[in-house]
Amino acid sequence: MTDEKRYYTIREVADMFSFDISKVRYWTDNFPTLKNKVKRNRGGDRMYTKEDIRQLEIIYQLVEERGYTLKGARKYLENKEFKQEGNTELVDSLLELRKFLLDLKAALDEKAGRPRKFEKSETEEPANEKTLRLARQLK
Repeated sequence: MTDEKRYYTIREVADMFSFDISKVRYWTDNFPTLKNKVKRNRGGDRMYTKEDIRQLEIIYQLVEERGYTLKGARKYLENKEFKQEGNTELVDSLLELRKFLLDLKAALDEKAGRPRKFEKSETEEPANEKTLRLARQLK
């Protein structure tokens, strides 16, 4: 059994960043990606997951370390999420197309009586698929 917690209180999160609770609350309320995700317990207290804390870390880096305004950080995060979703769909479509074309080539080679050649990319996971798989695991 692991000692890792599933949810963290706003006090615990504030202590992680050495912030006042009010700053964590303010950021949570002003970033839609957090505001819509942070859960509340029966007493109405905010409860943060590790993913929520990662989001706060990104906001911290943008605002406190890079000097972004809150508005600028919001735009950065919204744009980043949009690009990631679009890229994932595009990569998935391209991988499906690649598989279809390889299957078609194999069928045509078989029909023509040519022996099938196994290329490295057919027997091993291509680098772009490895990258996509790792990116999905991080989500």
